[in-house]
Order: sequence, then structure tokens, then C-alpha cells
Amino acid sequence: MKTGKLTPQELTEIVFKHLPPLNKYITCGPGNGLDCAAIKAPNGTQVIMSSDPITGAGKDIGRLAVHVSCNDLAAYGVKPVALMLVLIAPSNSVAEEIKGMMDQVAVACNELNTSIAGGHTEISDAVNRYLLTTTAVGFCQGDLIRSDGAKAGDSLIMTKTAGIEGTAILAADFADRLASDMTAEEIDEASALVRNISVVPEGLCGGELQVHAMHDATEGGILGAAWEMAESANLGLHIDRDMIPLHPLTIKICDLLQLNPYRLISSGSMLISTDKPQILLRKLEEQNIRATCIGKFTKDIRRYDCSGGHINELKQPERDELYKLVQ
Repeated sequence: MKTGKLTPQELTEIVFKHLPPLNKYITCGPGNGLDCAAIKAPNGTQVIMSSDPITGAGKDIGRLAVHVSCNDLAAYGVKPVALMLVLIAPSNSVAEEIKGMMDQVAVACNELNTSIAGGHTEISDAVNRYLLTTTAVGFCQGDLIRSDGAKAGDSLIMTKTAGIEGTAILAADFADRLASDMTAEEIDEASALVRNISVVPEGLCGGELQVHAMHDATEGGILGAAWEMAESANLGLHIDRDMIPLHPLTIKICDLLQLNPYRLISSGSMLISTDKPQILLRKLEEQNIRATCIGKFTKDIRRYDCSGGHINELKQPERDELYKLVQ
């Protein structure tokens, strides 16, 4: 099988069809494009949880591990309150590397005002590089915003730029390969994009405005995340690719490494479905969060990716562009 996330068909056929039925406490279970679970507590509060591994990054693995799972909760309009952390380290690990990861984890948790509640750590010859998995936990008292809640006629709003996480990983882990075509300052600036990885502010903003759906763009990039939103809502989608903003260094790095920035892992960007785009755009602007309308959901289930006057089918996500380099 290919490296990276399973395709929607693979998830359905070899994972979802073999899972046991949901019990009465689970109000949101596994599904394509659904990143969080919702479990109803006896007092009516919903416990929202999401797990994510970090496997394709090296230098910023601790920071990324915290933010990617917290971003999933933010996409449901939920503030993360705690995380569980599991670290599986290869047998050639050194203590200083693990200390550095934990320092990154602590910094990221402090940025989000959350904590590590527990977890597990071990050295294992079952892995050849660090595997760090976090599970973020939060609470919801009212209606939950889900990634499958888009409605026909909604605008698709995107925050920040495409490929933020991928750009930061590539600059940090492939600096030597990029050095002949980029200055040290450019590589450092691209690596520093990891500081923009959180989408908690825009997620909480969307939650306050009761938008219809949100989805943070991870593996498969902006186009992959957009397809997942449309698929889970059984809607069509017309995307204007020319409206998708790209950081100049994302363009440069992707050109040098021959990668598609629109299919590059894009944690740091939130996709939001709303019938009140101008209100949302204004609220995000007030928080100094860049946001752009890139498309519209339709009743017609056809999905298009338009660019330069050309209309192409918007295809389901396959393996992320990052895995062309990270094996």
C-alpha cells in the first residue's frame, strides 16, 4: 500500500466496515472527513476527542504534534483543554533529542493554554524514526459544528495560505537540498511558518458565528480537504484555484522540489462553510487572520477545480505531496 493516509475507499472497505457498532454514548463516530469523536457524558456535556500522529516531520515534531490534534477540535468549534501524548522512539534515540521534543510540546501547550494529561513513552525497534501521537480533548455544551455540515449555496472560506505545514517541514528537513537555490534567510523564514500552524483562533471564531462546517487542511492539502467536506456533506463544489493564496516561499520550494502546493499538507489553514461569508470575513479580519473566499458548495454533486479558464474535476485526496520526499 502507498505511504500516507488511506484513501476514502480504503478507509470504508478495510477499516470502517469492520468496526463494531457505536454505543449509545457516541454521538459522532468515525467517517470520511470526520476528524473528531463526540461522546455524550451522563450530564449531557459532549466530550470531543481527536487523535493525530506526526510521522513526516523531523525538527518540529513536538510543536506539530500538539497543534494538529488541537486544530481538529477547533474545526468543531471546541477549545482544547488537555492532551494525551504517546511517543515511540527508535532504538538509536538519544535523551537530548527527546528532551528537545518535550520542550517543543511544552511551548505549544503554553501557547494554547492547555496541558499534557498523560500518555506513554517507549523505545522500540518497531520504528526507524520518532512517532509522536497526541489525542486532544475538549468539551461542548451546545450544538457541535461538524465537518460534514456544509449546505448548498454556502461559500467556502479559507484562512491563511496553502501548504503552511508542508512548507515549514520541507524547509526544516530539506535545508541542504534547498540551499543551492535559496538563501539561508529564506529557508529560516519558511521554517518559521510552523509558528502559524494553529487554527484554534479561527475555529473558535467560526464556533461563535455558528458556521455550518469547518475542516482543517492536513494531508492532501487544500484541495483534498475541500473534497472531503463536499463528500461528507454529499454536495458538489466549485473551487477557483486562482483564488487560493500561496506564500511566496511555498511557491518557490514547491517549484524547486516539483511538488503541488495545493495538495501539500496544510495544517495552519481552516476551511469554513458559511452562508454569511461577509460577516465571517470581517470577524476574521478584526483578529488579523487572513481569509479568502475560494469556492461555493452546490446541490449538484459535481466537483470542479477551475484555474486559468480551465475546468478540471476535483479529485479525491491521495497520498500527500510530502510523501514523495519523505519515505
